[in-house]
Amino acid sequence: MRGILLISHGQYAEAFKGSLKMIAGEVTNLYSCCLLPTDGPDQFKEKLNELKPELDKYDEVLVFADLFGGSPCNTTFVEFATNPKFHFVAGMNFPMVLTAILSESESVENLIAQGREGIVDVKAFMASMSSDED
Repeated sequence: MRGILLISHGQYAEAFKGSLKMIAGEVTNLYSCCLLPTDGPDQFKEKLNELKPELDKYDEVLVFADLFGGSPCNTTFVEFATNPKFHFVAGMNFPMVLTAILSESESVENLIAQGREGIVDVKAFMASMSSDED
């Protein structure tokens, strides 16, 4: 089974997790870890270490970070990079993580593709739809 860890600056990962539950329901393999304004890298690392026993239960763990190169991403990567069951994706968005929850067999590459496909200029899309009707 696959575990999913959301990491972020501020409460973003926890709020993201709550939003995912609105669509996917209760998800037992979904975790969040937030770097709060009062935390430094050491406090964030402690939070990750508290989650480690839970994450150890999974054959594979997908880590979704809010921002490439940020402290949550960097700290988590340093902490777990040597473990081959961990995969890291920065720039998480709703379509990619929802797909990971709903389809455990999706590869990291396909999840990233889902994230990219979920980015749409709505105004341009709607304009193209109305021009197709003519």
